[in-house]
Amino acid sequence: MSEIVIPAATIRATREDASLEQLCFEYAHQILSDARKAARLKGYVEAAIEANRGIAAAGLVLPLGTEIRLPEWRLSNRVEQVRLWD
Repeated sequence: MSEIVIPAATIRATREDASLEQLCFEYAHQILSDARKAARLKGYVEAAIEANRGIAAAGLVLPLGTEIRLPEWRLSNRVEQVRLWD
């Protein structure tokens, strides 16, 4: 089973209306080249909040120029099997 790695990075809020969730999505989308996978990452935004203590105090919309550390994130490339009947 292979693993996909989103490398750690430091980015900045370069728009006045940027949220942490949006910046995480944009970075993941850039790395994965797949909007669906980027949108379905579980725990990535929470990990970014953990890596940036106090960022939640900035509010939903981050101030322009805010520096954000995004953690390395690993996800499995396995396909979930869905069973319709037991």
